[in-house]
Amino acid sequence: MFRRARWHNPCTCSKARPLSTRMPYQALKGASMQNSEYSDAFQYTSGRWLFNESKRLQERHLEFDIPALLRAAAVSIGRNKADVQSICKLAEGGFNRTFEITMNDGFKLIARLPYPSTQPKRLAVASEVATMDLVRSSGIPVPEIYGSSIDANNPVGAEYILMAKAPGRSLGNVWFTMSEKERIKILSQIAEYEAKLFEIDFPAYGSIYYDEHLPASMGKKTIRSNGSQKPICVGPDVSLKMWFEERSALNFPRGPCKNSEEVLRNVAEKEIAWLQTYGRPRLPFDRVYRDITNYQQSDPQEHVRNLERYIKIASQLVPTDEWLQRPTLRHPDLNPNNIFISEDFEIVSIIDWQHSNILPLFLQAAIPAHFQNYGDPESEELRQPQLPQDIDDMEEEDRNKDLELYRRRHLHFYYVGATAKKNNQHFQALMHDGGLLRRKIFQHAGEPWEGNNIPLKADLIQVAQDWPATITSHAGDNGQPSPCPISFTVSEIETTMQAVIKQEEADSQMEILRNAIGINVDGWISHEGYEQAVLVAAEMKGQAIGYADSEFEREMTLRHWPFDDHDEKE
Repeated sequence: MFRRARWHNPCTCSKARPLSTRMPYQALKGASMQNSEYSDAFQYTSGRWLFNESKRLQERHLEFDIPALLRAAAVSIGRNKADVQSICKLAEGGFNRTFEITMNDGFKLIARLPYPSTQPKRLAVASEVATMDLVRSSGIPVPEIYGSSIDANNPVGAEYILMAKAPGRSLGNVWFTMSEKERIKILSQIAEYEAKLFEIDFPAYGSIYYDEHLPASMGKKTIRSNGSQKPICVGPDVSLKMWFEERSALNFPRGPCKNSEEVLRNVAEKEIAWLQTYGRPRLPFDRVYRDITNYQQSDPQEHVRNLERYIKIASQLVPTDEWLQRPTLRHPDLNPNNIFISEDFEIVSIIDWQHSNILPLFLQAAIPAHFQNYGDPESEELRQPQLPQDIDDMEEEDRNKDLELYRRRHLHFYYVGATAKKNNQHFQALMHDGGLLRRKIFQHAGEPWEGNNIPLKADLIQVAQDWPATITSHAGDNGQPSPCPISFTVSEIETTMQAVIKQEEADSQMEILRNAIGINVDGWISHEGYEQAVLVAAEMKGQAIGYADSEFEREMTLRHWPFDDHDEKE
């Protein structure tokens, strides 16, 4: 599904935007943070949003002390504050703003500051620093950390990480112009580096920290022999789903977890705790789903009941093969924009380890989103992709569609092939029976509830129907497979599965509309494309109203049009 979830904030990056030409430190020393000359440093300037733009901008507004940041940067590399030559804003993503700082001798380093809306406070930065240090010591090319602050109560006035500038060029800049041979070379290296990650031994499930960064009240499991002079450990899971909105204020177990069943249960218990405290009837966050339930609010208690069903089967969702339960670390967002390559297509750096976590192998085993092509039978059956024989004779639009499909199939097929060759443990986990459903139900059970009761319930129905063929091999006292502890009526099954089909159709329609407008799932678009996007969206809205068959349908179209400003918690 192409559901738009606020807790999965998409990355929108920009090219470097100088704050001023070769800005010297001395010129900044007495500058007020309110000075409009430097306001670009505090605001999001890399694009626009078609809807709810004021909220997106507010989430990303961060005022801080520029001279203090430059002073910290200089100190982090053993320089004097007078050595700083300039600073420019390099990129803005979904969670952080990045600056490039240049010294008088041309040496460059990167400062990355999380937005005020980025969660969890302190832990996100602390975990990323420790994770990067650990994976670098295991042979993964990541930038060296020069300094950091996990507490915004510092002279800069914000949390930050100071690190080496990634060498090379972003893979995202050349991803769509690469040859097949070049893509295969990149995929092979990705699989090789993932194999190095899979080899790291961990004593528990959670996220990685230096011991000194975790308060005594938080549990931790020390990692042995990590190549660091400072003790490093596994502590609470830092993934955003565990901390989104009011969840950050709730006291519930986030790890470290000692076994796979605890991992499975924790995500559901977290959501139950939130629903019992903050849950209220609401319409689905995805406005395109609302007509499926005739614009009726969803009951949070229904989701609680489904989560309780999930908890009943959690122990039996754990594979009996112990190797599938091995604590495993993966990069949280392995997309081309986070990979840097040399001119000869060698990977030289992998960035953005924020929100990394350690999970059982059976939950980590997956093709990264940017390389998979699930939903396509040829990809799922791992057939070697072939271009249509008449590709050169096609009309341009049809030819481009077939070329894009071929590219997606090519990535899917060769990622799996490279994984089979370089990281057989991951390949075997990918091929394991029931793995995809286990991962899907874990994801849906842990997602912050936003008014959609269908995905998790549909997963539970599928588990009950497939039991025990592809889900569990746990035997009962008589040696036979344990009976499924959950059940659904025929009416529940029919209603839920019909809703799934309708939501998938709505997702497909929304993808077509977003592509026509030129926006991503969050409504983001470049400055250059904004005015045209506004016109196209307005034309679509007029057509939708014109197609309405009744006054009620017209009213609902106006009230719930997905590309208008709206209350995200209604």
